[in-house]
Amino acid sequence: MVGSSFSAAPIFFALKSQNMHVSVCGNDRTDPCHQYADASYFIDYSNPDALISLIAQEKFDFIVPSCNDYAYMSSTLAAERLTYPGFDAYEVALTLYNKRLFRIFTQQYQLPTPKFLQINANEINKSLALNFPLLVKPVDSFSGRGVTKVNSINELTEAIALALKSSRSEEFVVEEFVEGELHSHSAFIQDGKIITEFFADEFCTVYPYQVNCSNHPSLLKTAVKQAVALAIQKLVSLLKLSDGLLHTQFIVNQNQFWIIECMRRCPGDLYGKMITLSTDIDYIDLYIKPFINQKLPDINQDQSLKYKVIGRHTISVVEQTAIFSFSCNIPSKQTQIVPLKSSGELLRAAPYDKLAILFIEYLHQQQMQEVTVNLDQFVSIQTH
Repeated sequence: MVGSSFSAAPIFFALKSQNMHVSVCGNDRTDPCHQYADASYFIDYSNPDALISLIAQEKFDFIVPSCNDYAYMSSTLAAERLTYPGFDAYEVALTLYNKRLFRIFTQQYQLPTPKFLQINANEINKSLALNFPLLVKPVDSFSGRGVTKVNSINELTEAIALALKSSRSEEFVVEEFVEGELHSHSAFIQDGKIITEFFADEFCTVYPYQVNCSNHPSLLKTAVKQAVALAIQKLVSLLKLSDGLLHTQFIVNQNQFWIIECMRRCPGDLYGKMITLSTDIDYIDLYIKPFINQKLPDINQDQSLKYKVIGRHTISVVEQTAIFSFSCNIPSKQTQIVPLKSSGELLRAAPYDKLAILFIEYLHQQQMQEVTVNLDQFVSIQTH
C-alpha cells in the first residue's frame, strides 16, 4: 500500500480482510498505518524512482495507492513500468491529474467545464478573454492549496505567484469562477461502463476551496444526476479508463453543471466511510478490487432503497492554535468521532491540518439539509 496516513487505514484493513500480507510505505514513521503494517518502508513515495526501486526489489504481488495524488501518480508510473493491474496508462492518468491538461481535454471534447486560458506569468497584462472573477490554480495541487479568486487584472500577479509556489511543476491555470453548489460523484467502472455510482453534496465553510462538510444521499434533482452521469460516461469512454473508481467534483447552478476535477485515487478524509454508513455498500472494498486483480461485484443499488442520511464533518481552523479539547452538540440520531490530534498538539490552519472527522446520522433528510452546511457551528474548540 502506497501511503501511511489515517485516510489510508480503511484501505489497509480492507486488504487485511483478504488475508494478505500488507506492506506500507511512507516517510512519516508516526503515521497510523505503519503501526498496523506487516512491514514498513520509510520512503518518499512522491519520488516515483524511489517507489519503483522498492517495488522492483521486493517484487510485491500488487500495488494499491492510498488517498493522495502523489501516491496515485507514482503508483501509476510504477504499474506501467513493472506491469501491475488496476491502473490506466500514465498519460491517461496525467490528463486527469494535471488541471491544464484536463481543461484542454474537456474543451476538445466539449465536456462541461469552466472556461480557461493558458498564459505565462509574463503575459498577465494581455487581454484575458475571460470574464472576472477568475480562479488561479496550480496545475498539480490538492485540497485547494494555492488557489486564489481574483476580481481584477491587478490581483493576478500575486495570485499567480502563490499558485507557482504551491506547484511542484511550477505551472498554473486561469479559469472563470463559476457560481453554484458543490457536489461529488463516485463512479465505479467495469468494462468501460459505470456499474454503480454515488452522489454527495459538499460544502466548504472554513477554507474556501477545501471540502469540510458533506452528506449522502445527495439532494440533487434526478435530471441533473442523469446529465452528470452521461458526461462522466462519455469521459470514461473517451479515455478508455480501466476498471475501478472515478471520483468527480462538480458545481451545479440550477440545471447547468461544470466538472471541476476528476481523480482515480480514493478520496481522503474517510469519504468512503460516509457512503458505507449511508448505503451499507463497502466503498473501500470496491476501490481495492481492481488493484488486487478482482472483478467488481454485482450491486443492487435500487433507488427505492431507503438510505440512512449521513453527514461528514472535518474539523479545521482558520488560524493556527494549540488544541486542548473540543466538544460538539449536533442535532442528530448519533455522532461518531475520529480524533486526529491529541490534547496539546498544534493544529495548523486549513487546508494544512485537521482536528477530527465526525460522522453524523441524522433523524431525517430535512435535518441533514439544515445541519450539514452549518456543521462547524455545532463544534466548540477549547484551546490552552
